[in-house]
Amino acid sequence: MLTMELGQMMHGNPTGEYGTAEWVDALIEALISEAERVYWNVNQEEWDRYSDPKIKGLEFRPYYWGDDEKEAALPNLKFTDSPQEIRWYKHIGRSMTASESFTIGSWISWFNHGMAIIRAADSNDVY
Repeated sequence: MLTMELGQMMHGNPTGEYGTAEWVDALIEALISEAERVYWNVNQEEWDRYSDPKIKGLEFRPYYWGDDEKEAALPNLKFTDSPQEIRWYKHIGRSMTASESFTIGSWISWFNHGMAIIRAADSNDVY
């Protein structure tokens, strides 16, 4: 079920077509936490979660606060070789939405694929 916060409705922030279940939100948080760990290993500094960690195959954008509709339409999280796009409202985990309707098995495959992409940056120095 897709639910939007008042700010999303009033300001017209783009959302995906599908709401995410709490367990999907937990998978996304695990991916972000793994990106944080890998970022530390490669850069020896903490990732602020508001900038692009520059991991090959991972498109990451913080919530966009501006008025440029083209920039605002971009997803917050996407793997370049997957159609799934994740968006959130202001902060990771808040009113998250997805562009695709996935089965449980598809979410698990998407998660495993995302972890492999992120971990490849740790082992192959693909930054």
